[in-house]
Amino acid sequence: MRLRLWMGVLAALIAVLWDVSTPGAQPAEELIAGRPLLLSAEELIYDLERRRVVARGQVELESRGYRLFADELRYLEAEGRVVARGQVRLVSPSGEVLFAEELELSDDLREGFIREVAARLDDDVRVAANLGVRVGGRYTIFEKAAFTPCPVCAARGHRPFWRIRAERVIHDAEARTITYRNAVLEVLGVPVLWVPYLAHPDPGVERQSGFLVPSLGSDTELGFTLETPYYLVLAPNRDLLLAPLLATREGPKLEVTLRDLQRFGRTELTASLAYARSYQRRPGQDRDFTLRGHVRAEGRYRLGEGERLLADLYLASDNTYLDVYDIDDRDVLVNRLAYERFAPGRFLGAYAFGFQGLREQDRQDRIPFALPWIQLQRRSGPLMWGSYATLDAGVRTLVRVAGLDSLRLSAELGWEMAGLGPIGDLWFLRLSLRGDLYLMDGDPRTLAGGPMRAEARLVPGLYARWRWPLVGTLLGLRQVIEPTVVLMAAPRGLNDPDIPNEDSLSFEFDETNLFRPSRFAGIDRVEEGLRIAYGVRFASELEGGFRVSGVVGQILRIDPGDEFPRRSGLDGRWSDLVGSLEVRPHPWLDLSYRFRLSLSELVFRRSDLALALGPPRLRLRLNYLKLTDQPAPGAPGEREQLAAGIRLGLSEALTIGGQFRYDLTQEEMVTASAGLVYRNPCFALTLGLERRFTVKGELEDETTLKVRVVFAGLGDVEASSAVLP
Repeated sequence: MRLRLWMGVLAALIAVLWDVSTPGAQPAEELIAGRPLLLSAEELIYDLERRRVVARGQVELESRGYRLFADELRYLEAEGRVVARGQVRLVSPSGEVLFAEELELSDDLREGFIREVAARLDDDVRVAANLGVRVGGRYTIFEKAAFTPCPVCAARGHRPFWRIRAERVIHDAEARTITYRNAVLEVLGVPVLWVPYLAHPDPGVERQSGFLVPSLGSDTELGFTLETPYYLVLAPNRDLLLAPLLATREGPKLEVTLRDLQRFGRTELTASLAYARSYQRRPGQDRDFTLRGHVRAEGRYRLGEGERLLADLYLASDNTYLDVYDIDDRDVLVNRLAYERFAPGRFLGAYAFGFQGLREQDRQDRIPFALPWIQLQRRSGPLMWGSYATLDAGVRTLVRVAGLDSLRLSAELGWEMAGLGPIGDLWFLRLSLRGDLYLMDGDPRTLAGGPMRAEARLVPGLYARWRWPLVGTLLGLRQVIEPTVVLMAAPRGLNDPDIPNEDSLSFEFDETNLFRPSRFAGIDRVEEGLRIAYGVRFASELEGGFRVSGVVGQILRIDPGDEFPRRSGLDGRWSDLVGSLEVRPHPWLDLSYRFRLSLSELVFRRSDLALALGPPRLRLRLNYLKLTDQPAPGAPGEREQLAAGIRLGLSEALTIGGQFRYDLTQEEMVTASAGLVYRNPCFALTLGLERRFTVKGELEDETTLKVRVVFAGLGDVEASSAVLP
């Protein structure tokens, strides 16, 4: 009976020893009950009279996957002590290891100490100390200890890249925190920072409430800044981040982020409020201190089988707030509420859209709201000859604060069939008839308000596509050549100027829409007449990686109309020639080129060249873009720019690079930047320098310096600086 008791104590010893370094270990009783224990040693002594058991020489104790190794193990029942000596090593089933020269615990296994202790925790984190003391079954106190997640390198004299040395390190197994007293951060053995107190979660913690590492910076608009985020765990599926920011040139700012995850979906809400100088709409305008801010929310919810609800909210107090505080650089904020339902052959979508324009020329009262926008799609089962019938219907309502409001009702019936020809060719045929009804309260030409009016039209359409994929091998090259011809037809006179054009204002003719039924993005404008699109896709490749692919084609308009602007590439009988070419002769060279060529003028109206050259350690990238006579409203007539960048890997850990973007039309630099990244298993440093040559509201040209330092296991330290030249 007493021997079984001793074996139970030894089994409990494994659990408690491991609990020194791994919080959350199971209680000893759970390890003992009904589980086998294996003890082996060169010598095993049972002294019933003196109430002790001694194991010597290559002692190995194993239970439930835990293994304890020592030169000697003693249980002294009379003294109430359990002692392990000599190269003590405890290995958990997950591979985590605790090392010590001597380990001693009380017989209730709640108090004790460890001499010359070292532990390897999660993520290869190491703790070493002269002495470890176990207190109350909860705290482990390490005296004169060192903490590091870095591997030991012989080239640095067996010193880690960085470590924290402290007079005392306290591990709280219940709160799962590691606390330091009089801590010194050493990098490459050199002390760089001393703090009287430091605390962070232990390596096994995924999320825990507390202050995050603060960030310091300097900015042209804000001055010197200090941000100290606080992370709050509200529930296993919910958390909150508070990020107050203090600035020398502006008032305080507070940003709050709430995240919530449920079985049916997720929600994320971010909002900020700042007491700062007002947005400068005009040069020389007085800038008084006022409240500025933004709100952004995103929701993704699954309502049932094949049903989902999407919600996006994004608003800013003015045009430059997001840029000033480096939150976002987009020009248009999209707000959306969407319900979508999917089923085989069926789709229903109901949407509400709102937009906020942040460009200086935007007039918010002329930007429409889409309330509502409903789309319905149906597809029948197989009909005669394997054909299908389709139905596409929609309701779109556009409302403006000032200007034209409109309602569009549309429905399209379609019949389509596909097949395989006798020579392996593939064909597809679609006949359609669409009806559009527009109700509006103004002039569609000027978008100004006015009396109510209505317009209607019927749009019959024909779309037929033939393609012939040819696959084979020639001169060792695997070849794929696919000639394609598309026939499209619609009556003339469908683009009545009394019908508002809301969704087809912007378009671009290129190889991506060459074979589509229409080049317009929406249905407010119709591509009229009889058109024939023809071209060829091709691809060739070798075993060694050589590859050439591309597409080239053109559209013939039998009876051209005036629905396309002049020099859009589609304004004549013969369209411009469009295509793309991608060449990869070697893994060190990638070349792509997209073009639109006017055959009548022999002028490239679009040239888009991208080049990537060099091995992974030295990579050069070059992009050249030239656009002429852009048909989009408000777009410049010509645009030409050059962007280039280089990345050099000086070693496995260190990479440097730089890039710039230059406007060849205006003959001025747009942006220029350079950066450095150093990364090893336990440390990362990112250094970035950027110069932006843009003006927006009160924002002028500025140079920004950003530094990010990451210590594995501790968190990030960030600093930034932005100053005028």
